[in-house]
Amino acid sequence: MSTTPSSKKPKHFLLATFPALGHIRAEAGIVCELVKLDAHLLFTILIPKPLAPIITQELEQWSVTDEHLARIRIIGIGKSGKPDPDKAFEWMLEVVKEEATDLREAYQTIIERGSLTCTMTGTVFDYQRIAPPSTVFFDMFAPELAPYVKETTPKVKIINIWVTTSAFILSVHGKEEHGGLYGWDIRTKAVFERGEDGGRTFDEVARSIGTKPNTGRLLPNADGVRLFDYEAGTNGAVLLPISLLMGALFQATRLADASITATTSVFEPASSKLLQDWYEGELGKKVFNFGPLVPFSAAPYKAPTLAAQGPFQPIFEFLDSHPPKSVMLVSFGSIFFPSQAWQLEAIFKTLMETHMPFITSRAPALYQPLGPELEKTIKDSGLGLIVDYVPQRDILTHPSLGSFLSHGGNNSMFESIAAGVLNIFWPFDADQPIHAAYMADVIRTGEAAQPPARGGKIEGSPAALTAEFKQIISEIKGDVGERKRKNLMALRQQTFNALKEGGEVQKDMRACLHLASGEV
Repeated sequence: MSTTPSSKKPKHFLLATFPALGHIRAEAGIVCELVKLDAHLLFTILIPKPLAPIITQELEQWSVTDEHLARIRIIGIGKSGKPDPDKAFEWMLEVVKEEATDLREAYQTIIERGSLTCTMTGTVFDYQRIAPPSTVFFDMFAPELAPYVKETTPKVKIINIWVTTSAFILSVHGKEEHGGLYGWDIRTKAVFERGEDGGRTFDEVARSIGTKPNTGRLLPNADGVRLFDYEAGTNGAVLLPISLLMGALFQATRLADASITATTSVFEPASSKLLQDWYEGELGKKVFNFGPLVPFSAAPYKAPTLAAQGPFQPIFEFLDSHPPKSVMLVSFGSIFFPSQAWQLEAIFKTLMETHMPFITSRAPALYQPLGPELEKTIKDSGLGLIVDYVPQRDILTHPSLGSFLSHGGNNSMFESIAAGVLNIFWPFDADQPIHAAYMADVIRTGEAAQPPARGGKIEGSPAALTAEFKQIISEIKGDVGERKRKNLMALRQQTFNALKEGGEVQKDMRACLHLASGEV
């Protein structure tokens, strides 16, 4: 990647993160790509204390040099310790509350050219000779600082980061005709002004407006992807606080000067254009497609970036002991996990019965223990490996990995595309159902493709789940699996082309850099 021909004047940007691994990974990519594009750019990252080492590791995944890393300041803020594994989700929400004050104090110190101490490493960062940031990049779920930035430094630009796809953004932040909640706060306040609240709290009224009953209707989608309302977020939804959701909407649609997406028009051409037309045409804000915010190499398989030693050694030994495309990874990201024990029991027993080797982990915040009996059965079978944490990208790019049972989060979906690995979707909430619908449509296309199997009676039973999963495994191992892998590799190549020099993503990154630098 070449450096963009921008001004030689020193530049300073700031990033405020959200304490979720998937978001941190994507935002590490944004920082690295922009720093690589401009040799005069300094980036300050404000991140909750225990996550500082994680983003340090993530930065190193993006082919950065020591010179690039020297222009990235990682500053742990707050006093939070590592989360209790049994209360990781609650810890995340507590950190968000704590972070609001810490971010304001840190930002004030930076614009006053003082010194900040990383609460994780003790490193002192001096800002006396560094100009205050011209732009602050905010995670979509870090809205607490944005109003303070606009109030204290009105000339500083705000760039919102949507760590997701255009179709999902429209379904949440878009207008009502897009299926979104644009103007959610105004509509909620209007209920109280009309005296129609009925004694309900603000949150109760807001949630009633934001939650529509399932009637079997198709949700709006510019690309023609079919997703019914009852398919979107009904499998163990996580309810984030209204203040966080509404703040995210306010930040993206009113406070921000621009937004970044983690997608490309190759993946969703019509939705990408619709978001751009609405966001730029009606709201007067820029939107930049930064593409899949996961490392994307020319070849799908590569050597592990993490040493196959220590805690990861058993994982790579397990993979090395199996033939190509034979192992399934069962992983639901850093938060989600099936809430009913019988579901995963049926999945794992089916994998063992069909002699499909697999790897899974106990890492998600909502993890439910499998029970000692099932864990012993899996271990004794020699077919399954249960670990505390999986280095997902390295596992996906191993030649022995052939399929991936996942929740369908943005990073997991694009990591599987980058690795050329078939994804079996088990969506829970948020953008996961729409990603599953998109990928099912894209990968199903071609000669002998069948329409989506939807609309039939769903029997929520171990027998029904076992039968369906056996069919999926059979297809993966046969002609259907080969056809879908061919379609997947075609999508992979199209996505890679969008990321190359001169492609859509590079053009948008440069345009974002110019905007953030005040050069447009």
